[in-house]
Parts: sequence; C-alpha cells; structure tokens
Amino acid sequence: MKKQRKALQAPNVIVFIFLVMVIMMILTWIVPAGAYDRYFNEELNRTLIDPDSYHAVAQSPVGIMAMLQSISSGFIRNISTIAYVFCWGGAFGILMKTKLIDDGIKSVIGGNRRMKAPFLIIVFISFLFSAGGAFVGIQQSFWAFTPVIAVLCASIGYDELVAFVAVAVANNIGYMCGPMNMWNTGVAQQISELPLFSGVRMRLALWVLFMTMLLVYTWLYARRIQKDPARSVTYGLEKKSLQLSEEMGERAELTPRRKVALACLIAEFVVFIILIAFFDMTSSGKIGAYLLGTGIIVAVVNGNDYNEIADGFVEGFQMVLVPCIVLGMAGGIMEILESGNTLDPILHGAVQLLSGTSNTFALLMIYLFQFLFNFLVPSGTAQAATTMPIIAPLADLVNVSRQSAILAFQFGDGYSNMIWPTALLAPLAFTNIPLKKWLKWFLPFTAVFIVVSCLVLVYASMTGF
Repeated sequence: MKKQRKALQAPNVIVFIFLVMVIMMILTWIVPAGAYDRYFNEELNRTLIDPDSYHAVAQSPVGIMAMLQSISSGFIRNISTIAYVFCWGGAFGILMKTKLIDDGIKSVIGGNRRMKAPFLIIVFISFLFSAGGAFVGIQQSFWAFTPVIAVLCASIGYDELVAFVAVAVANNIGYMCGPMNMWNTGVAQQISELPLFSGVRMRLALWVLFMTMLLVYTWLYARRIQKDPARSVTYGLEKKSLQLSEEMGERAELTPRRKVALACLIAEFVVFIILIAFFDMTSSGKIGAYLLGTGIIVAVVNGNDYNEIADGFVEGFQMVLVPCIVLGMAGGIMEILESGNTLDPILHGAVQLLSGTSNTFALLMIYLFQFLFNFLVPSGTAQAATTMPIIAPLADLVNVSRQSAILAFQFGDGYSNMIWPTALLAPLAFTNIPLKKWLKWFLPFTAVFIVVSCLVLVYASMTGF
C-alpha cells in the first residue's frame, strides 16, 4: 500500500521564528554592513537614531554558533517584557481557575434568551465577547461559545453567520483595537519603549466605532434573513453548531458568593480602565501588581483555596509560555541583525524607498506590510515581537509617531485574521459556514473597514497621535 501523503501544514510559530533567524544570519553575509549613530532622548525616555548619520562599517557576518547563542541573548534582551507577560499570564490563570468568566457568559446568554428585542441581544453579546479581546486578550477559548450563540440565534430567526459575527468577529475587533490587550498593544508598546497602554482613549473610541460599523452591517443582514430565511448564507446546510452546543448550552448556576466574586471582577476591570485612562497608570510593574493582587482577591471571594490559586498561577505561566518563547527568539533576531550590522542597512533601505513621500504615506505602507505579513504569521504577539523592533525606529526616521505605527500594526494584524485562511479556518471550524460564502459576505464590509481605518491613520499622522 502506498503511504498517504501528509497534508501540507503551516509551520509552528516557533519554527517560523527560527527560519527567520536563519534568513537573518544569511543576510549578515550578503547585505553591506552599515550603521546609524544613536542617542538617548531623556525627554522622550527612549533611544533615537540620528537620521543623517548613516555610514558604512566593517562586515561582521554571523555564524551558526553565534546564531544559536543569540537565542539566549534574545531572552536576556527582552527579559522585562517576558517577565511582565508571565505576570499577566499568572494573574489571568488565577481568574480562569475561578471559571467566573465562562460561567458568567453562560449565565448572561441563558438570561438573554427571554429578551424581547432580538437584535439587542446580539448587540449585547457582541460587546461582551469583544470586551474579552479588548481588555483581556482572550480569543481561542471564546470560539467554543459560537455553537451556543448559534442556538440562541436560531431561536430568534437568525443563523450561524450572525452567531459567528457576535462571537469570533466581534472578539477579533476588540482584540485588534486592544485598548488594554497585552498580546498586541502591550507587547508592541513595550518593545517600542512607550508607556504601557498609553493612547487608551483613542483605542477605546476606535473600538466603539468599529463595533458600531460591524453591528450595523450585521443588522442589515439579520433583518433580511428574518424576512426570507432562504437568503441566509447557511440556508440548506446541516446545522453543525446544533451538534456542538449540547455541553455548553446549559446555563451556569452562580451562587450568591460567586455572584459577589463576579461583581468584584467586573468592578476591578472598571477601576483598571479608569486608572490607565485618567490617572496614567502605565508602569508595567504597577499594572502587573494590580492584576495579580485583584486576581487573588477575586479568587478568595469566589471560594478558591490557596492551592487552587497557586495552581491557577502556574497554569497561567504555562498558557503564556509560547508567547514568551517567541519574545525571546525574536530578541535573538535583533541580536543577529545588530551583531552583523545588518539592521541599520535594512532601515536605511526602507527610508530611501519612502524618501520623497509624506509621513502619512509611510504610515499607510506600514499598515499594508502588516496586513500582508499576517498571512504568514497569524499571531499578534509574534508579529509585534518580530516587526516592531524594526518598525519603531523606522517610524522615527520617516517622521511617524511610534504610537501611530503601533496603531497601523494593530489594524494590519488584527483585521486580516478574518480574511486570511491561515487565521480564519480555526474559528470558522465551529460553524457550518463555507469559507467562500463567508468571504463573499464579509468582503464588502472589509472594503469599508479599510477605507475608514486608512482615514483614521491619516488623522493619527496629522495630529501626531
């Protein structure tokens, strides 16, 4: 018998980062070495490049042993960011141990089954799942709720596509805007030497704007299929979501004590937003301490004992292990580029390519690059770790603020997750929506989003956001 061929699979993100390291090592042998002069700006509290100081230097190619050694050097280089991600993961692990988030969502869904205004249910649920992406950075664990929402949608005359939008797409919009999402905004800002979660008011406004756009577009579709079910994207297809919803469809019962714990959790997140938005609590150390302390308080109120809290903390570390490895290896990429004097020639080449253009055009080119790059690396953390060390100094050289560059990165990374199959197929697997039909329905909204997001970036460039 002939052996069956294995299906072609996208490389693991760690494999991809290692391949990038190999490519960067090869470039140190090919690209003519050069360097910019750098200086530390005390007012901005960051290292800047003198744009007129580029000069050739001696070639210093990196060998295989040096490349492998750069991995450990990369961990040392990004140790402060890695430590904060571990702290964030530990705090989130404690919260996940309480199961308050999952049970709270199930309770809300169960309670909303009796609401009279059908689409207001979808609006509420969409913002609920979107907030998880915006403020906590939850994605994959929310996708499993799609079948439950599909059952709810069916009961009020909607279909699986509306459920998919309410869970996965709304969640992705929140994750993309990321007012306090550690995995894209947080990592990118830490690498770019910006205060953690700075610019939160702008991102909150964009979150509301894009969610409103999404819900209006979905409402027009939902109203249409309520009148004529035959116009549904999933009309005539087997309801896969109904088969998957049995386990999750039961409404979670919250005891009075757990309701108090859930109220504490919500209150602590509200206070968290206020502290960052209005009191400039942007120190990663203070934010980490706040999250850890409030996580322990919620767990104690919920009735978890000290062993469960400790187990949750450890499980949270395990949950963020891969992102931390990515951060370390991405630091290794920068070690290779700097050791081989190859980083600055890449920056110089990009500046020459963009010379004669406006800073707004340069910002839009960053957006385009991130949008396309996400096809290869559908991971916000991996993208931030591999591209922001180059994008941040490039932004300085083309007179674009680093905050605006991060916004372009967020738009390019986040939104394309609903377009590129490398990121889309996983959440879509919880529904019965064919990929082609999804894209046909979603591409008109994509065109509108791209226009609006470009206008936002033009505004950010003009105002120096």
